[in-house]
Amino acid sequence: NNLAWGFTRLGHRTERTEKLLVGVGEELTKRTWQFKPQDIGTTLWSLATAECFDKDAFMAGASRLNLRHIRSFKPQEMSNTVWALATAGFAPKHIRAFDTTLVPASQRPTTKMVMSDSITECFAAVASEAMRRPQDFKDQELKDVLWAFSKIGVR
Repeated sequence: NNLAWGFTRLGHRTERTEKLLVGVGEELTKRTWQFKPQDIGTTLWSLATAECFDKDAFMAGASRLNLRHIRSFKPQEMSNTVWALATAGFAPKHIRAFDTTLVPASQRPTTKMVMSDSITECFAAVASEAMRRPQDFKDQELKDVLWAFSKIGVR
């Protein structure tokens, strides 16, 4: 994770770097449960920034940031994760889950439906935490969360 972040921050774009990032994505997919919240956010940020859009890695990372475990994630870890998902083009299957103003409750997905899609659940968990404790988020973290929601089509 730190290695992927370092290479990405430095802007190294070589064939070896690509192989390294693919390998990091494969490890995230295989050993998701061993990655700490900070590792999830940093790894997905690194992959998205380097334009290494490994679907399995992003789905595995998103599956860890869920409604049951959201409180173990710090605001920066949440913002990095949803920013990376949106940057990589991963959008929630149940986008209507986020419109509580215009879409009647009867037409919004149930909690069970939200939890059936790891991307939707990830975004729902972050939305819930950002509303529950906005004072814990730095301006940049809130900006990144709001940008991610805008990028996926939530207005």
